[in-house]
Amino acid sequence: MKKRVTKTLAFTICLLFLGLTVTAQSSNEDILASVENPENYETIELAQMDKNLSTFMNMVALSDFGVSWKLTDVEHTVLIPTNDAFNEMTIDEYLYLTNPKNKVDLVRFVKYHFIPSKVMSYDLKNSQVITTESPNEEITVSVNSPF
Repeated sequence: MKKRVTKTLAFTICLLFLGLTVTAQSSNEDILASVENPENYETIELAQMDKNLSTFMNMVALSDFGVSWKLTDVEHTVLIPTNDAFNEMTIDEYLYLTNPKNKVDLVRFVKYHFIPSKVMSYDLKNSQVITTESPNEEITVSVNSPF
């Protein structure tokens, strides 16, 4: 019985979170378009200001990686997936990553998106492969043209 209650609670929380994510995804605004003077903010502060990045930023909060991210003096780039990008993740994958028992894997997932050097968007090329901070991990870049 206790197992069933736990599963039901986890499922309910997941549905609530997905409902919030769907609300955030419904906006067709450009990422960070509503932020005035973005150069005045740290990367993590900017990402927290845009509801279209909320799923990843919730994962950053759960991982506690944001604390060390804020404390770094090293120039860095964070490739933050939009909420729409998480449509490819199954609910089971999401629940696994957000389960406190799997925090090590969540931190690995978040760090996968962190590059310990400054990369400008205009320097990125379609199908370019970038090495991340995580050992032996790479990201293949997909550049979306605004036109």
